[in-house]
Amino acid sequence: MLRGPVISVTRIVFLVVTAAFAALAGRELYASIRTASISIVAERIERGETVSDDIAAKYAARTIDIVDGHYCRSDIVAAGVTLVLAHLDRQNVNVKYDAWAAAASSARHHLQHALSCMPTNSNFWLRLAAVQSVIAEEPLSVGGMMARSVALAPHDEAMILTRFYFWNDLANTTLSAAKTALDSDLVTMLKLGDRCRVNASIKEIGPQLRPIFDRTWAGLGDGATARFRQRCSK
Repeated sequence: MLRGPVISVTRIVFLVVTAAFAALAGRELYASIRTASISIVAERIERGETVSDDIAAKYAARTIDIVDGHYCRSDIVAAGVTLVLAHLDRQNVNVKYDAWAAAASSARHHLQHALSCMPTNSNFWLRLAAVQSVIAEEPLSVGGMMARSVALAPHDEAMILTRFYFWNDLANTTLSAAKTALDSDLVTMLKLGDRCRVNASIKEIGPQLRPIFDRTWAGLGDGATARFRQRCSK
C-alpha cells in the first residue's frame, strides 16, 4: 500500500530536477548564442589580431547585453571586459571627449558587473581602479581597489608587474592611501620577482613613485637587490 505513493513522489522529484537542469542548460545555451560574437571578437583582440576601431566599438556596445542579461559566466564576463577596455584604450580624451567619457563610463559599468559576479578576481579590481583613476582619481576609492587587488593576488608575479605599471601612474595622494598594499607589492616584487622581468618593469619609474621605490630598494639592502644589477639577455 505504501509503495505506490513512494514511487510517485520519486518520479515527481526526478521530473522536477530534470526540468530544472534542462532550464539551466537552456539558459546557458541561450547565453552562449547571444554572446558568441562578443566572445569571438574578444578572442581576436586577446590574440593580438587586428580589429578595426569600428568593430571594437560595435561589439563593445553589445556588452550591455551581458550586464542587462545578468550573465555571470566567467568566460562571457571576461570577454566583455576585454572589449570595453580595448574600446576605451582607442579613445582620445583630447580629440573626442564625449566618446572617451562614454567609453570610460561603459568600462566602469561592465567592470562593476564583473566584480558583482567574481568579487575575488584580482585583475578586475585592478582594471576598475585604473578606469576610475582616469575618470576621477579619488584617492580613497582607487587606493581601496588597488589594495583589494593586492590582497587577492599578493604573490602572483604577472599581477604584481601589471599593478606596478598602474602604480607608476597614480597620484601621490592615491599612493599614500594604498601605502600598505603598495609596500607589499614592491617588497614582494624585489624579493621574489624574476630578475629580468622586474628589471624590464622598473626601467622607467614615475616621479610620484620614485621616492617610495627608492626607500623600498634601500630598505631591502644590497644583498636583496644586487641581483638586479646583473645584465639580462634580450
